[in-house]
Amino acid sequence: MKDGLKENILVTGGAGFIGSHLVEELVRNGCKVTIIDDFSNGRVENLAAVKKYVKIIRGDISVPLSKIKTLLKNCSPKKIFHLACHPRSLSLTNPFRDLEVNAKGTLNVLEFARTNSCKVIFTSNSGIYGEPKYLPIDEKHEDNPTTPYDANKLASEYYFKIYHRIYGLPIAICRLATVYGERQRAKPDWKPVIAEFVRKLLANNAPTICWDGNQTRDLIYVEDVVQGLIKASDSTTKDEICILGTNTETSINEIYNIVCRALNKRVEPIRKAKMPGDIRRMRYSYTKANKTFSFKPRYNLEDGIRCYVDWAQKTIT
Repeated sequence: MKDGLKENILVTGGAGFIGSHLVEELVRNGCKVTIIDDFSNGRVENLAAVKKYVKIIRGDISVPLSKIKTLLKNCSPKKIFHLACHPRSLSLTNPFRDLEVNAKGTLNVLEFARTNSCKVIFTSNSGIYGEPKYLPIDEKHEDNPTTPYDANKLASEYYFKIYHRIYGLPIAICRLATVYGERQRAKPDWKPVIAEFVRKLLANNAPTICWDGNQTRDLIYVEDVVQGLIKASDSTTKDEICILGTNTETSINEIYNIVCRALNKRVEPIRKAKMPGDIRRMRYSYTKANKTFSFKPRYNLEDGIRCYVDWAQKTIT
């Protein structure tokens, strides 16, 4: 930890995959961090390295605002990083819960921020763009949400803009490309491509590749997302949206090949038909984020996957 004055920070969803990496970096930067998380997705062990430096509050951001204020009554943050959300993969099977967490929960966070006069940094979703009209996708691309998750993230962005314009609340909105990295775990209802490939190969099972595998993804390493969010928090972004991506597309087949090389394994994947709603190509420009707050990804995909594989070999059984 750095010495000196500590900036008070609140992180919603701070025990999650991305949130825990962010919390670690904030602690390294000398911040005094409070986490609120209902642990539906987050894990206490994700915070093992910083647990003695942070305050952890078990709470659901979708409960009535009065309860949120009670939970956070001793928290007076200068900034809030709002990462808590209901998973995209569950938004079609449980759309009302998605609405509660991703829309109502966001309004709770904004109301808390308004009464405490603090800046809010919001992690939104590049899936809001839907099937690309052109590549690379930038912030001028039209929105076409295809799931309740995307729709509620988009609604949340509008809430942020409204609170900025009416109340002068300082905000930063970052739409994330496909994030991967340590602490990301595949589940039966959530199967991030790299995590799922690694999980299956570690068990000597064949992963499944749908469609022809030539569909592409823009994959960004979690540490690059963290530095982008912190840079956004330190800049004046007004009510603009900035994409955190890599401007690089990689096919599912090539991702699989990289994972196989990192694990020194070769298992022929199972091939299945296209999944409904799968997008052919993903590539997101980070030019605006670079101009606005000097964001630039540092990790290439091979290095990031190697970091993830090293972690998974020690952790996933």
